[in-house]
Amino acid sequence: MKGYTPGLFDRLLGAPQRGPSSTLGSSLARQLPQRLTIEELKEAVARDLEALLNTRASLAEETLKDFPLCSRSLVAYGLRDFADRCLSSPLERAAICASIEKTIASHEPRLRKASASFVQGRGAVNRLNFSITALLVASMSEEPVSFDAVLTPSNLQYSVSRAGKGPRPVPAGE
Repeated sequence: MKGYTPGLFDRLLGAPQRGPSSTLGSSLARQLPQRLTIEELKEAVARDLEALLNTRASLAEETLKDFPLCSRSLVAYGLRDFADRCLSSPLERAAICASIEKTIASHEPRLRKASASFVQGRGAVNRLNFSITALLVASMSEEPVSFDAVLTPSNLQYSVSRAGKGPRPVPAGE
């Protein structure tokens, strides 16, 4: 069987069927496992990465230091909050990059060797640009991937897209 298996959220939420199986009877189409192309998989990882970075971990790292398995569980899912930080400081930006890397390593198993760096953008007013590079591990293959992440300081929300694709539009109300 060619292609890649969709992520857990896509399978749980019942992402719409595409391709040849969608023309089959609806009951048969639900029984066939949906497969993704490598490009669709990268888009799904970008979307899941955006959800991960926009989720705030509610417990401080220090709270969980005596419980190492909890730091990789849903108890610690998400990125720590930077509302109290000075986002114009190079030290704080480096701390954000380190936190992004640690969060990806703990909660996104499809990405390995993740590296986040601040990108000084011209004309970047009221936003911080980050570049995230990693190794996408899927089935028996590995492929380097890059994502652009934009942090809007006014609402501390990230927009993540594949590098060079431009930010995804944020739906109204988010």
